[in-house]
Amino acid sequence: MEKIGKVVLDDTHYPGEDLYSDGAVEGHILELVKKYREPDYPQVILKEKDWAVMYHLAHDRENILSWYPFCPNAKVLEVGSGCGAVTGGVAAAVDSVTCIDLSKKRSSINAVRHSDRGNIKISLGNFQDVEKDLERDFDYGTLIGVFEYGQGYIGGKKPYHGFLTAVMDHIRPGGKLLIAIENKFGLKYWAGCREDHVGSYFEGLEGYPNAQGVRTFTKPELVRMIEECGYKDYKFYYPYPDYKFPLVIYSEEHLPQIGELNRNIYNFDRDRLLLMDEGKVYDQILKDGLFGLYSNSFFVEITKPGAVPRESEQVLYTKYSSGRAPEFSIQTRIVQGTQGKPILYKKAEYPTGKAHITHIAEAKERLNGLWQQRGLLSVNHCTLKEDRIEFEYLEGVTLEEILDQLLEQGEHEKAAEYIRKALQMICQSAPTEAFYMTQEFQKVFGKEAFSAEMQAFPVADVDLIFSNLLRTEDEVWHVLDYEWTFFFPVPVNYILYRALHYYLDVSSGRSILKENYDFYKEFGIGIQEKKQYEAMERRFQRYLAKDSISLASLYPIMGKKSLAVADLLEGTDRRRVQVYLNYGQGFSEKDSYFIEACYKEELKYTVTVPKNAVSLWIDPALSACILRDVKLSWGKEKLLLPYRTTGYELEKNCYLFQNPDPKIIIDVVPEGCKAIQVSYQISILEEQTSKILMDKIHGMDKMDTLKRKKRKFRGLIKG
Repeated sequence: MEKIGKVVLDDTHYPGEDLYSDGAVEGHILELVKKYREPDYPQVILKEKDWAVMYHLAHDRENILSWYPFCPNAKVLEVGSGCGAVTGGVAAAVDSVTCIDLSKKRSSINAVRHSDRGNIKISLGNFQDVEKDLERDFDYGTLIGVFEYGQGYIGGKKPYHGFLTAVMDHIRPGGKLLIAIENKFGLKYWAGCREDHVGSYFEGLEGYPNAQGVRTFTKPELVRMIEECGYKDYKFYYPYPDYKFPLVIYSEEHLPQIGELNRNIYNFDRDRLLLMDEGKVYDQILKDGLFGLYSNSFFVEITKPGAVPRESEQVLYTKYSSGRAPEFSIQTRIVQGTQGKPILYKKAEYPTGKAHITHIAEAKERLNGLWQQRGLLSVNHCTLKEDRIEFEYLEGVTLEEILDQLLEQGEHEKAAEYIRKALQMICQSAPTEAFYMTQEFQKVFGKEAFSAEMQAFPVADVDLIFSNLLRTEDEVWHVLDYEWTFFFPVPVNYILYRALHYYLDVSSGRSILKENYDFYKEFGIGIQEKKQYEAMERRFQRYLAKDSISLASLYPIMGKKSLAVADLLEGTDRRRVQVYLNYGQGFSEKDSYFIEACYKEELKYTVTVPKNAVSLWIDPALSACILRDVKLSWGKEKLLLPYRTTGYELEKNCYLFQNPDPKIIIDVVPEGCKAIQVSYQISILEEQTSKILMDKIHGMDKMDTLKRKKRKFRGLIKG
């Protein structure tokens, strides 16, 4: 028995060695959590650029349980707590958490990172050994990414039945077991992702013919297993994109809408194939009511027969504001109301966010005062209640849904007319005044010098995007969300720009409207003015994020290669260059293109930059490699362009890329930049060779100067 801070580690059943380990990286993670505190982890992840560090330390891991309405005085059993990715979030919400884990190293990481919490106890050892001394009155048990290893915990002919029953034996009547697990039939596996646990393509889909000791299940398999164990009261939720880093939690009562599932390319752990457009396939799945069969992950709540559950609310939907600064980080929830009608509310994730919640309530009053004068837009009613703000749950159809349906039906002109009327409605929704720049405006949007006089809303909801405009049966247009309302003048045309941008530029299925209609020009937004709004939008996004790190921003740095089958079938050369573009929604395979005829050792080529691209990255090869004399420039004056890479800098403008996913990253595309001239010399390496070279670099005498290290490395290359 020992204590790390306030956390108790009970080694009564510890076998004396860790029977499960990810290797040396766990020791490194232990050193990191000793050195840094939780608020520093995003920057640590960015610096380390390592999947294991990200997986164990990312705050988004807590999302799988931070939405759940635990009873405040609850007693929780966490089986397989690992490095404590979700332990802290649960401990903050309940009276006590008892953890069980095989690994002392992982449990030490858990204890160090939560050392200030006196309500955590960690028992070391196999569950079968530890459970002999466990109480049987826990309110909740959790198996987060653990149930699939039931065969290793329990053994026998029906290990998963036995595992479920054994954990349930320690939960009081009326208590609940919470399971998070991958879906064996998750769409990502059909679309070309490797099976999470064994790293093979289609392993789960084919029934695990080669894997031992691990199994995931389809929804029918889980239902059958739960009922065979004698439990009839269970509920399925659907974390998206998956349970490891969920951004949204759906339920049977609130499933995704068509067009909503567009964050599918987040493969940080392994390379993957791209066999289909997952967003489009999900749309078809949703139309046919099959989402429960193909969701990438499940969150299952199983209730033990007994007393009535004591949760304060039944959550139907939760959305996280990933990547925002703490003062802007909120959860949006839909819960079942007492009268049967759903309730929608927002709450701050951190104490610093309470002021933002209060701001939303004030925005409602100010906007209502302005919009009532014209009667074109109606503010969704809200009420401030302690740490949350509740909104009226309106039923109707959003403008985005109307437009998408019209496009699907081929009614392009009718869709265009809806857009025109919506933009006119926004323009006329409230009285305007001549725009003047305030200090508050500069803090959020920067110092844009407009050449002409601009009209502005004195109180401006900049988020009048089409998904926020809902038409009810009485033909009234309601503004669902006015979180981003500012109490200083903002140009009306910037709000129109955002409405158009976040509809036209985020989905390839809407390109027909961009090709046939110039809505910006129709509403008086010229080319230069549009560029200024693009710059304002970039600054606005930086204002929201500050030092926070999102999955979307990490993917260009840490994401693994996504390989389109068409390219593989064509025998893509390893020196082929691929350019990825970010239009403000993160990077994706669909927004990329190849540069052909780049098979020489000394390369010079031009990267074309579309108007709306805010950042980009260049993959110089599909292989480990060395780049020398790297130079990026733009414009007639050949201005040098700042960049960074995912490689090891050997000397100035010379980099060694150890893995087959090298990247040159341009974080901000300069205003007016239409093309980038790129030049370098490239040497393709086998991945094993690059690892040997890196090992030799790291093995050099630490007392050597950087200059000597570079000289030795050049000798290694020549040798």
